[in-house]
Amino acid sequence: MEENLFGHTYSSTVILLLIKLVLDAAVSLRGSERVLTIVNDVINSPLDRIPSWLSVRSWLLRIGHYKLMRNKQHATDWCWITDHTIQLDKTKCLLILGVRLSELPPKGEHLRYCDLEPIDLVPVERSTGKVVWQQLEQAALKTGIPRVIVSDYGSDLKLGIEKFCNEHTHCHSIYDIKHKTACLLKKEMEQDELWLDFRKQAAQTKNNLQQTVLSHLKAPNQRSKSRYMNMEILLKWGIDTLEVIRDESQFTEAEEEKLVKLAFLNDHPEKLEEWNELLQVTKLAEQSVRKEGITLEGHQVLEEKFQTDLPKLNYHKSIVMKGALIDFVKAQGAVCQKEERLLGSSEIIESVFGKQKYLERDYKKEGFTSLILSIGALVGETTTDTVTKALTSTPVKAVTEWCQDKLGETVQSKKIQAYSDTRKGTKMGSVLVCENC
Repeated sequence: MEENLFGHTYSSTVILLLIKLVLDAAVSLRGSERVLTIVNDVINSPLDRIPSWLSVRSWLLRIGHYKLMRNKQHATDWCWITDHTIQLDKTKCLLILGVRLSELPPKGEHLRYCDLEPIDLVPVERSTGKVVWQQLEQAALKTGIPRVIVSDYGSDLKLGIEKFCNEHTHCHSIYDIKHKTACLLKKEMEQDELWLDFRKQAAQTKNNLQQTVLSHLKAPNQRSKSRYMNMEILLKWGIDTLEVIRDESQFTEAEEEKLVKLAFLNDHPEKLEEWNELLQVTKLAEQSVRKEGITLEGHQVLEEKFQTDLPKLNYHKSIVMKGALIDFVKAQGAVCQKEERLLGSSEIIESVFGKQKYLERDYKKEGFTSLILSIGALVGETTTDTVTKALTSTPVKAVTEWCQDKLGETVQSKKIQAYSDTRKGTKMGSVLVCENC
């Protein structure tokens, strides 16, 4: 039987199992305790005690803190991926993830969480180009000046990165391909009155059908922000649903009465084809940059892919979009050296933010909490050796001090303090009565 970690009641294997349940199996913190209890009972495991979910939370934060604070190797081929995450309140949090260009996955393979190293995590109440520049300068003390910084070109990020690159000419800024295509699509589609009308009618149809016999055909939810990063979902619904309703023989009399709500799909079927072709052009460019990266000859590779996968474009907008994307990839690749391959997508950092918010569950509605440190645990390799080093070198006090220094008084702590006197002496589930009344 494996020995327990020094100063702990459990072995590094047991701790790693619980951490993996949370990070890799999307089990909640409370759920991890219940899962291990069930497994322990079913297989007659020798565990006498099951760790509390509070212990799992503490281990998670200590591992995140350890990975964030451990020494990084100084090198000139670091690639930084950076973005802001925002929750309740006015606080923004800048995250910088790093990967060595020499350690990028081979062409054709996507970047994974385990390939990344957390460089910095900086909550601030106000972010400007100058603030971002200062944050980048501090991060550079950990790794040295990076070769490239990939971002979504948010206004403050763009200004800060440009200033940083101007002062360190070895470093270059790369615009995330997904955000670039979304911006190009937005510029094109926002001028298309038929598309705006289609989007509006799809939203109305969703409301009109959701309590009817045709609720299974209702339109998907439309995002209020970054809608053109998810244009494919709405467009696919339109194309597929048009095919379905064309065969009226499959519908009952009651369903046929409601088909009028979807009649607008028949108004401009050729526009659906045009929009879909435009979308396919952007998707092909995104996939090419994700798999091939940014290189000197990247625009030629993309042009060859267009010739192979989309040899004949039928609409002018698609042809213009194709040219714009080839020019963009060529401009991005101009900063590359011979045989050099840079990263061209920052989508993985969006995925990290999404996973961290999922881990927080409803707590994300309360603004940033100490669980923001879990981002450090999400990326990089997590093994029994990592667990051992993290828990022996990072005391709970270190996590507490980091949270106090970086987060200060959180929205949740303010809420507890504000209602403490009002709720004093009451019990959950009972009628709330002020003790002074």
